[in-house]
Amino acid sequence: MVGRDYWLSIAELSTPDDLREHILTGFKSGKPFTPYVPTIALPAPLDRVLDFGCGVGRSFPFLKRIARRVTGFDLPPMIERCRTLAAVPADELLDHWPDARGRQFDLIVCVLVLQHLEPAACRSFLEDFARMAPAVYLLTRADSDFATNVLQEVSATGLYDVKSGVEVEHDPATNQLRALRTVPFDEIRAPDVRGHYETVLRSRL
Repeated sequence: MVGRDYWLSIAELSTPDDLREHILTGFKSGKPFTPYVPTIALPAPLDRVLDFGCGVGRSFPFLKRIARRVTGFDLPPMIERCRTLAAVPADELLDHWPDARGRQFDLIVCVLVLQHLEPAACRSFLEDFARMAPAVYLLTRADSDFATNVLQEVSATGLYDVKSGVEVEHDPATNQLRALRTVPFDEIRAPDVRGHYETVLRSRL
């Protein structure tokens, strides 16, 4: 099982440690549940940031350092878990997308989420993001759970300016992202591309 129903079941049925393991593979083997710090520059200054697919708040400690107000969004049962499990609370938690997409943010942060979304849902959220914020920080596996390329979904919206991405991997020495190489966007949206990439999407709207 993949997609929305899978994550609903994970949020509803998992123990706290199993839930963290699903969010961060290797957590139960010793990876700390700490946020990844981007290797690329983010827009600044930041007033309002949306953490899309926030899980149980793994990215909140970093986002609270760079923005005045942090809002987390996820599925209702995941938000319920986030309220009790987040080490650093967000300023606001939302579980109803029509409410969230009517708001404006300086930046939307989307960390290792879009790769798990059904292609139609992925495209729909990307279209909403372009209206909600001038920029999106995206960290994603190129190949989705549905045998599509997440970066091609970005391109297909026609709503973003993006020239390149940075291929990254988990550095076991620091438990942070390690930048491997900068790659032209046209290269990383090809159907057979694998690996993890981060980039900043600039809305054309």
